[in-house]
Amino acid sequence: MENPKKFLMIEDGEVFIEVFGDRLKQEGYEMEFARNGAWGLKEAINKDFDLFIIDMLMPAMHGEEMITKLKMDDKNKNKPIIVLSASVDHKTQRRVEAMGISAFYVKTHVTPSELVEEVKKLIM
Repeated sequence: MENPKKFLMIEDGEVFIEVFGDRLKQEGYEMEFARNGAWGLKEAINKDFDLFIIDMLMPAMHGEEMITKLKMDDKNKNKPIIVLSASVDHKTQRRVEAMGISAFYVKTHVTPSELVEEVKKLIM
């Protein structure tokens, strides 16, 4: 892939990094990973990414706070955000969706291939 799209996945679960991150790499995307929200936000502000994949429950800064800060950052406010979460209630999911994210998935109910298809739709 010429000029591959570059994504930041903020996720503390190694198995999810491997399953979803490796699948996106196989598609030719450049992947970087942050294992807590504070580090992810620092990376997002200091580097250029085309898309963010964010877990909701993480150390150092939870996903909702991170999304809020990304949406306030001029460089990142319009970039696609996909939330992958294992355990949030419907009220939290609706609140996060109202923040302007691109997609919300429950980790255990989405396949890596489905995530790839969503990514392709968002970055075309």
